[in-house]
Amino acid sequence: MSRIRGRRAPNHSGSNNVHSTVGRKKQKTIDFDDQIDSDQEDDYDEGRGFKDDDEDIEEEETLDAKKVRLAREYLRKLESGDGSDDDDDDSDSNEENDDEMEHDRIGVKLQRERLKLEGSLEWVVADKVHDSLHRIRGSLPSSTTLQDQAIITTTRHKQLSKELRDSGHIRLLRGHDLTPTCVALQHDGERAISGSKDHSVVIWDVQQERRAFTLCPSWKNESAEEKEATPRTLGEVLSVACSDDGRYAAVGRRDATVCIYDIRAKSSLVKTFTGHKGPVTCLSFQTQSLQLFSGSEDRCIRHYNLNEMMYIETLYGHQFGVMGVDCHLKERPVSVGRDRTARVWKIAEDTHMIFRGGAKIASADSVRMMKEDWFLTGHENGNLGLWMTEKKRAAISINQAHGTVGNIGRGISAIGSLRGSDLAMTGSYDGYLRLWKVMMGKTLNNRSIEPIDDIPLNGYVNGIAIGPKARFCVVAVGQEPKLGRWNRISSAKNRFGIVRLRSEEDENNDIAEDEVIEPGLDCDEDSEDDSDSFDE
Repeated sequence: MSRIRGRRAPNHSGSNNVHSTVGRKKQKTIDFDDQIDSDQEDDYDEGRGFKDDDEDIEEEETLDAKKVRLAREYLRKLESGDGSDDDDDDSDSNEENDDEMEHDRIGVKLQRERLKLEGSLEWVVADKVHDSLHRIRGSLPSSTTLQDQAIITTTRHKQLSKELRDSGHIRLLRGHDLTPTCVALQHDGERAISGSKDHSVVIWDVQQERRAFTLCPSWKNESAEEKEATPRTLGEVLSVACSDDGRYAAVGRRDATVCIYDIRAKSSLVKTFTGHKGPVTCLSFQTQSLQLFSGSEDRCIRHYNLNEMMYIETLYGHQFGVMGVDCHLKERPVSVGRDRTARVWKIAEDTHMIFRGGAKIASADSVRMMKEDWFLTGHENGNLGLWMTEKKRAAISINQAHGTVGNIGRGISAIGSLRGSDLAMTGSYDGYLRLWKVMMGKTLNNRSIEPIDDIPLNGYVNGIAIGPKARFCVVAVGQEPKLGRWNRISSAKNRFGIVRLRSEEDENNDIAEDEVIEPGLDCDEDSEDDSDSFDE
C-alpha cells in the first residue's frame, strides 16, 4: 500500500505538477502491469457488480416483456378470429357487456385448445355431414323418382353411383395397375398417399384432384436390378403412413421392410428399416410427433424415432399376426391381431392391457382411435366394436355392420374416423361406404353407434382417411382384398377415390367452432362391472 502511494507526485509547483501529470499519463498508457490501490480496486469491483446487476435486470425485463408481448399477440389473434370490434360501442355499459362477452369467448377458445391438446375434446360433426349428404342427394336428377323407394335395388345403386360421379361428388382417379391396399392423408388435407400391389406409391393433390407425382414406380417400370432384388410378390405395398408435419412418408411392404421417404424431395429415400420377419401390414405415426409404429405378421410391433432415424424397441405380446395399429397424442399405441385380442401398449410403464371380445367375436382386421381413451375395431365377421381403455369389455358392439353373405357377415376391411369427433366410416365389399355416429358419453345410456348414411362405392374398400373438418374423405378401392386374391370383384375398378362429404356451401362454415361435447368422467350410474381387471 505504501509503495503504491509513493508514486503519487506532490503539488510543489505548476511546472513540476504538469511534468508529473504528463509522466503519470504516459505511465498509465504504456505500463499495463501498473498496480491499483486497494481502495480503488474495491470501488472498481463495486461499480462492475452494479453493472452486472443492471444487465441481469435488463435481461429479466426483456424476457418478461417478450412473454407479455406473445400473450397479447395470441389474444389479439383470438379476438380478430371472433370478429369483435370495440370501436363501435356507444356507451360504457355496452362496452362492459362486450368486454365480458369477449372474455367469455376467449376463455372458451382457450379451454377448447387445452382439451384438444389433451385429446379429450369431441366435436359434433356426424349430424352436419348427414344433413349435407341429404342435400347433395336432393340435388341429383333421380332424387324425385328414387326418394320414395324404401328398398335399395341394384338399379338404384348403380344410378345413384353414376350420378354422384358425374356431379363430381365422387372422383375415382387412375394411378395404380393393381388393387390399392392402403391410403393416408396429410394433416392439412392437401395431399394424400396411396399404395398398391403393383409396388407403386403415388402422391395425390386432393385440392386439384389429380396425381402430383409418383413416389415409387410400379413393377413394370422398375429397373432390371430392382426386379431381381425384389420379386413381384414381395414388393407389394401393404401399408402407408404420413407424419403430421407432412415431411415423411412411411411405406410398409410384403418383404418385411419399412421405407422412409422425404415427400418434399420427391422420391428421396431417407432410410430403410429391417428387422421384421414377416409382411408389414400396418403403420401409424403418433399424433404431432415423429414416433412411428409398425405391425407385422411376425406378431411384433416395432417402434422407431424419425427424429434420429433410429429403431427404439420391439413390443411383444400378440400370439398371431398384427393386423392393425393406431396411435394418438399419448405414447400408447393400440393394436389388433389374429389372436382375437386388442392391446393398448403403455410404452413408459413397459406393459400393456389386453381386450378380448369373447368366443363369438372373430379377429379384427382394422383399428382406429376416436379419442385418447376410445377406439373402434372392425372384425372379420362384420362386427363393429367401440372400446374404452378403462374397461376390458366392449362398450358397444354392432353385429353384421355391412350385411351378410348367407349366414356369415361381411368382414370390415377398413375404418376411418375424424379424431376428436363423433364421425366414423367403415368399408367392406358390400358396395357401400357406411357412416356412423359414435357417442362416447358419461353413462351407458349416452354411448351408442348409430348408422347415419351410406355412399355407393363398388369394390373392396381397403383404406379410408377423413380430411380436416370432415369436408371429404379419401379411399383405396379395388377388385381384391388387401392381403389376398380371394372373392375377386371383376366389376370393380382399381382406383384412388375422393368423396365429398359436404357441399361447397357447407364447406364455408367452420364445423369445429359450432358445437363441442365437454368431456366428463364416468358417473356412478354406469352399470358396468368396474371390478374387471386387465391382463398385463
